[in-house]
Amino acid sequence: MPRKKLVLDENDKMIYPFKKTVFNCHQATLLSIKRDEGAITLFERVKLSYHLLYCDPCRRFINQSHQLDRAGKELNKIMPSQPPFSLSDQAKERIQKIIETL
Repeated sequence: MPRKKLVLDENDKMIYPFKKTVFNCHQATLLSIKRDEGAITLFERVKLSYHLLYCDPCRRFINQSHQLDRAGKELNKIMPSQPPFSLSDQAKERIQKIIETL
């Protein structure tokens, strides 16, 4: 799908043809997280999609966020649920003494 071209004002600032229905990037990233949790309304989904037509940084944020989520899920599968090590009772006592002296 070809990307829409930005409309620039006299100060070279980005403006949207439907400015009242579009929000800033902070709101867009929050809505993208809300969408991933499945708690977004149809109107919010439309607004987010429209914002993403014009905003490369927000699209990049969403892609990177999805990559981190996938990597975390894969890491969770690989890593054991319990750490493979534990401290000896002597080490725990030494650490506790150090904490108490602080």
